[in-house]
Amino acid sequence: MKEKLTDEIKDIFVQGRDWIKLEIEYAKLTVAEKFTLLLSAMIIGAICLLMGMVVLILLSFALVELFKMMIPPVLAYLAVSGIICLLILVLYLLRNPLLLNPIARFITRLLINKN
Repeated sequence: MKEKLTDEIKDIFVQGRDWIKLEIEYAKLTVAEKFTLLLSAMIIGAICLLMGMVVLILLSFALVELFKMMIPPVLAYLAVSGIICLLILVLYLLRNPLLLNPIARFITRLLINKN
């Protein structure tokens, strides 16, 4: 009886150790998956940001050319610069709802996923 009980206790400890090893492996895989999703989102965001900057520059030059038809070139460049400064100011003032909150929601959803 005593041997059977000690064998069962040893078996329980072995199974517990195996279960802990499997849980650690699962945690590693989960962290790797979430890190990959976060990194890919950051790379896509950086690419979109760079492409958006190129588009903004081209649109700025197009707007300058449009303004040159109505006002002198120096004033056209100043007007476009003023418009861009206003856009930057609006983006700065609305940074929480436009940038910080969506990023925080994405990271929270990514890290605290209940699947």
